Amino acid sequence: MSRGHSVVKKSRLVIAGAAVALGAGFATQPVAQADVTSDVPPVSSVTLSQGVTSAPFKIRADGDRKVLYRKAIVQPGASTGWHYHVGEEIAVINSGTFTRIDGSDCSVEEYGPGESLVEPVGPTTVHMGINKGTEPVELYVVDIIPTTATAPTTAAPDPGCDIDSVTSKSTSAEAK
Repeated sequence: MSRGHSVVKKSRLVIAGAAVALGAGFATQPVAQADVTSDVPPVSSVTLSQGVTSAPFKIRADGDRKVLYRKAIVQPGASTGWHYHVGEEIAVINSGTFTRIDGSDCSVEEYGPGESLVEPVGPTTVHMGINKGTEPVELYVVDIIPTTATAPTTAAPDPGCDIDSVTSKSTSAEAK
């Protein structure tokens, strides 16, 4: 067994042991308090954004994965460029309106605050995101990618969608 795998397994054991010890500590042991003011809770959590999706999805992992948690900002008029994902991605739109164009059929979907999207994986799922609005789009994103991946996405060639036509149809529909 290589040293890297041994270190990973030992790290997992240490983390698992610490989690069990902490869990047992929460349940049975009084914990000495550090110098913390009374208005600071010992454990806290803040929801940065939340969204709803009806897209069915499974997360499949054969082997170790990197988990990335990102805040992405798409400025007005900017796009992500055509790309596909090398691993699973779940995104929550926190603010702004994000327009997604599917490269397979040039269909357009818009997502606003409180909505989520689940991106498909692989080179047959080319798509692009555009901010057609006047305010930045803020997304919170979780990517689960292979450890060998250097980025969560790969640039892809233009699939031939007429972006001006697609975005103006969507804009025309909004005006109605």
